[in-house]
Amino acid sequence: MTGAAASAAFALAWLGLSWWHPALTYHFGPPLAAAAWPVLLRAHLRHPARRGPALAAVSGGLLIAMAARGVAAAADWLRGPTLVGRGSVPAEEVVLAVLAAAWGWRVAERRRRAWFLPSEAPQRDRSPPSPAEPGQ
Repeated sequence: MTGAAASAAFALAWLGLSWWHPALTYHFGPPLAAAAWPVLLRAHLRHPARRGPALAAVSGGLLIAMAARGVAAAADWLRGPTLVGRGSVPAEEVVLAVLAAAWGWRVAERRRRAWFLPSEAPQRDRSPPSPAEPGQ
């Protein structure tokens, strides 16, 4: 549930900023909302997530991001400039959120630990080192 709360918090913060300054585009909201859940899943597990939980986290984060984008688009809060200088901000937010969700899936299933994740959980099947063999 921590991942869902983080995704919702990013989405709500982005909605607040979009409401406050509708002529200024905050491009980070939907991508952060989409990626937060799978990244926090991986951080919580301390090992790569299985495909099912990773897909659920990615889908949930993307759903929250798209719901927030839908609210902001319906309220006409996305009137600012795009990153590329043309096109629509709502379409750009969809592309950014999908890219962030794909990156989040990669992080959640990644075998090697990324620099921003906590250290791996200790393996339980290894016997403790012998006091006679220091450093092992």
